[in-house]
Amino acid sequence: MASKKQTPIPKPGADAPKLKKKAGASQFQSVGMSSNRAVIYGTAVDFSADYTASDRVEMIKRLRYGERNCGLIRQILGDYVTYVIGDSITAQSHCTDEKKAALYEDYFNEACKSLSLCSRFSFAEIQRIVLRGSLRDGDSFCILVNDPQDGKPRLQLVEGHRVGNPEGQAVPPGMLDGVTFDANGRIKSYNVLQSDKSSRTVPASAVCQVCEYDYSSGSRGLPLLQHSWADIQSEDELLKLELLAVRQDTDVTRVLQKNGGFIPADLASELSGSGTGSLEAVASRMGGKLVALEPGESLTSLESKRPNGNFVKFLEAIQRDIARGTGLPYEFSGDPTAAGGSAMRLISAKADRSFSRWQSIIIQRLCIPTWNWVIGSAIANGDLPDSPDWFKVSWTTPKKLTVDAGRDAAQERADIELGLLSLSEAYSARGLDFRQEAQKRAQDFKFIMALAEKEGIPLWTLYKPGFNWLQEGEGKPTASEVQMSQISSGDAPAQPPA
Repeated sequence: MASKKQTPIPKPGADAPKLKKKAGASQFQSVGMSSNRAVIYGTAVDFSADYTASDRVEMIKRLRYGERNCGLIRQILGDYVTYVIGDSITAQSHCTDEKKAALYEDYFNEACKSLSLCSRFSFAEIQRIVLRGSLRDGDSFCILVNDPQDGKPRLQLVEGHRVGNPEGQAVPPGMLDGVTFDANGRIKSYNVLQSDKSSRTVPASAVCQVCEYDYSSGSRGLPLLQHSWADIQSEDELLKLELLAVRQDTDVTRVLQKNGGFIPADLASELSGSGTGSLEAVASRMGGKLVALEPGESLTSLESKRPNGNFVKFLEAIQRDIARGTGLPYEFSGDPTAAGGSAMRLISAKADRSFSRWQSIIIQRLCIPTWNWVIGSAIANGDLPDSPDWFKVSWTTPKKLTVDAGRDAAQERADIELGLLSLSEAYSARGLDFRQEAQKRAQDFKFIMALAEKEGIPLWTLYKPGFNWLQEGEGKPTASEVQMSQISSGDAPAQPPA
């Protein structure tokens, strides 16, 4: 019996064609190459390699030009300075000894009147200058120094372009764009460039670098508007070109259309019939000015169509793209007229979050080191008494941004009554310190009570006098007094209040 030959069962996928993956190909269309998209240059490296010293200096130069020549850029930077700093970010000591806390605050406030090394700027002005420089250039610096004349603690302002690698010599090991790191990534020192091309090294403990870090591998901060420089330059060029075109259209007011030929010299005299070549007599009788034209000619006024609505919308689109990424919606710094009530609340809330973030940066990187430097130096010199908690301090920022003050105030009062909001938080939202305001209120009440007792009048006449005699038993007028008052005023007698 012949044996049947068994056909082997093929393994799954054995006959499937083998596809070789093309080198560099990817299943993600977002990283694939296409002739319809521009090529993105560069590779994924550390931020310190992407953001070189030359790139940073070039960016500073361009954005400073934008600040000086673009109104929207100045508006964005000005809004940040106005709402983040306001009049000033002020300090309140939290030392357990109230007398020492008062001494610390008085000493610091007095020192803040002229805190810069050049004696030109107060601490409030330093805050505004440093914040504006950080937003525009990427970072700003303050060096904690002693005044060589009186030895008092001061702040030396250093702009972003003044910190960098040494010029004309090799970059020291561990230095990235003027910042020297140790093996663990800690900042050791900063290299400050002098006007004579020399450099000086300042230890990190004496430098306040105010910036917002976006990458952990970088040594410097990015300007707030670095992403939109191409749009800033495009807007500037388009506005100048459009302005030139409008001026040219305005300069040419009328157009003479001809079929050819020339205007003979005696054309005017032929039309007037006077033979004098002057139309003054006809113009005086008709009024205005009379223009004589050849047959087939016409003189029309030029109607300019620039700028048109499309250009205005296109320009607004560019400005919106400039505002994106700054933390401030376009409606906040640009045109708020198109935003409704609910949209404006969202816009204000987003802007307030951005302002709060930069307030935290200013407090952590500038205000707290300045307090420690000024008060710590005074304690070390014996100008102030020591305390184990002299460094405990809080900072009061400007009043919180709102677009509906009445609605927010009513909600705030309800939250305080329910215990959902403390008085300290409520006063802080107004840019005030609760302890100081409570002391002022206590002093005001003491003065009112003493004045009422001195003059022999009821307390309610000085505090909430309106209709208070209807509820207060003390000082309530009698029925005869009410009637006499109404009769003397000419009103009909009324029933006395219950």
